[in-house]
Amino acid sequence: MSIFATWLLLAEDGDEAAPLVYQGSHVNPADDHPRAGRLEIAAVPNHCHPGVRNQEMPAAGALVAAEGPPVEYLRVSLAQSAGTCPDDRPGQATVILDRAQVERLHATLAEWLGTDER
Repeated sequence: MSIFATWLLLAEDGDEAAPLVYQGSHVNPADDHPRAGRLEIAAVPNHCHPGVRNQEMPAAGALVAAEGPPVEYLRVSLAQSAGTCPDDRPGQATVILDRAQVERLHATLAEWLGTDER
């Protein structure tokens, strides 16, 4: 069982629409282009923190306070669907970002959202 809990899932089988299929750097993306693949953002919940995870289970209904800081890593997974890739082989990548990288990504996305000049 994974220790990660999904925060965002952009996929055909997710809560939000799948990402647009990348058609090459020479093609301007458009809302009516095909969608496939997936983007998933996941984090380790406090109850899965190494300092909490191996403790005895509390009595039924008892609340467990997380001991120690949150696990400061974010999992980002990206995948292409078969039939949308150059050689028809689906690609997939999963990376773990530390807090400093997530802060930089957050700042970059906020800057992109807040500007009219790109």
